[in-house]
Amino acid sequence: MAEFDALELDESAHARRMFCSWEQAGWRSLLVRRFDDDPVVEQVEVPPSDDQQLVLVTSGRMAIESGADGRWRNARYAPGSIGLTAPNRLTRLRWRSTSPEPISRLHIYLPGSVLHRVADEVCPHEAPRADSLALTDPVLMQMMLALANAAAAGAPDLYAESAAEFLAVHILVHHTGRFLSPAPRHEDVRVRRVLDFMRDNLHQNLTLAEMAREAGLSTFHFLRVFKAATGRTPHRHLTELRVEIARHHLENGSLPVGEIAYLCGFSSPAHLSTVFTRTVGTSPSAYRRQWRA
Repeated sequence: MAEFDALELDESAHARRMFCSWEQAGWRSLLVRRFDDDPVVEQVEVPPSDDQQLVLVTSGRMAIESGADGRWRNARYAPGSIGLTAPNRLTRLRWRSTSPEPISRLHIYLPGSVLHRVADEVCPHEAPRADSLALTDPVLMQMMLALANAAAAGAPDLYAESAAEFLAVHILVHHTGRFLSPAPRHEDVRVRRVLDFMRDNLHQNLTLAEMAREAGLSTFHFLRVFKAATGRTPHRHLTELRVEIARHHLENGSLPVGEIAYLCGFSSPAHLSTVFTRTVGTSPSAYRRQWRA
């Protein structure tokens, strides 16, 4: 039996595998695979696995839907979009391309044994549950690309083993809702749930009604509870969060400003530039030049 459940899956019906670190690099500490996808896929079932799955879109755009636990979620993917599937979760996916570029994705499978061992130190007594259909994380994106390049270059398994530790800590700290969101002044699980919802759906045109529904409150009551807990309105917090993630992209990646605007939920590059300049004091392009200098 293979160490990674994914090695047993046949994805030839909807994708072409372009690389596999198990076969081509001899890595055993984590699994890296690249795929080119069909432009339209009606449904794919991803069976439960002990591994934490990470997916990074590297080319193309698509509209994607994910069905799990009796409900469907939808998102729009572009280069830089990342999806996380928690261990032991059955997921159904369907998608269609929305651009002429071919869809390419990078998959990384982090062993559940590593995730649970690190979780015992980072957040003991809690099961690790990092699950998101689409998120933006420049650090995670760069790490995934670095792993793919290292595997292709024939780096030793020690590289993969060290990276697996970092990935586990990063995912648990930033994507389980335990540490990344600013702690509300008054502990309120409803507000914390919305803070996580904002970060995981940053690229979407989030409405006040959707955020209130996530909190399980009326719009009026949600506004009062959120402001009391964070000291900000939902709109202000969401805008600051989008600018924060845009800054990370500008500092750590080479994506065009237009792609960053899309990933961070701004309606256009001009909208990003206006909000970014008002908040940071300089335009996105100037900020990137200054940072690199």
